[in-house]
Amino acid sequence: MRKHLLLIGPGYLGKEIVREFRGAGWKVSVASRSSDLGVDLSELGQVENLAARLEVEGSVPSHVIHCASASAGRGASAEVRLKSYYDTYLRGCENVTKVFSDAHVLFTSSTSVYGQQDGMEVTEESETSPDSETAKILLSAERAVLASGGTVARLSGIYGEGKSYLLKRLFSGDAVMEVTESGVGMRVLNHIHHRDGASACLFLLENELCGIFNVSETTNLSLKETYTALCEKFSLPMPLAVAGADVGRVGLNKRVSNAKLTGLGWEPEFPSFIDAAEDLAGSLNLL
Repeated sequence: MRKHLLLIGPGYLGKEIVREFRGAGWKVSVASRSSDLGVDLSELGQVENLAARLEVEGSVPSHVIHCASASAGRGASAEVRLKSYYDTYLRGCENVTKVFSDAHVLFTSSTSVYGQQDGMEVTEESETSPDSETAKILLSAERAVLASGGTVARLSGIYGEGKSYLLKRLFSGDAVMEVTESGVGMRVLNHIHHRDGASACLFLLENELCGIFNVSETTNLSLKETYTALCEKFSLPMPLAVAGADVGRVGLNKRVSNAKLTGLGWEPEFPSFIDAAEDLAGSLNLL
């Protein structure tokens, strides 16, 4: 029987998941707040209506990917943002696993659930005790999916065609490196190309793999190592080291391991951010 994926949340990663699965011969249905298959995941009744509509159309999914993003809007308060996380992720995963109980559910979570700050390697067995309330909500959502026998894909920072904050700042001259007690630009970066994120989801569901899996690049470089390689590749000057520089998420510092997933046979097309940099710069019209 042909496998049928219901993809909920056709955003940046979701669109690539649709392309990947259809390319592999899967039937794919797409649902979001604004699509023909409209759904608000926080409303159980709407998820039930979605399931009923698919059943009438003869399109009951064998697999579901929850790839929806919490969107509180620019300038939203912390309270509004937390509610968006709660509704989209926790309530969403609870409702999806309840309504589509016969389907294999995969939730695209985040490596932000690891709160480590000392640069250590983290695996799926590592402690998850993040400080941020949003990451705590993600952990609760993960538990709902795991309790249903589903799959959690913890993705590192997603980049890809037309999307790279780091590369844009480097080419514009706005990039800086933070100075900490351990040195300049020592924070370890963890990335995943959106094509690799999608191929990992396909690999997990094609092989009916359940549990938690880190979806991250193979070579984790520090901020300084990344800028050094990029500046050499593109003949650009190194960013300045600035004490107290705002470079985003300075408090989080860990080296995410993808060994569990690669040990099962999955391999990223881009083992490191540097491998994708030239094509990425072209897609951003930086060259």
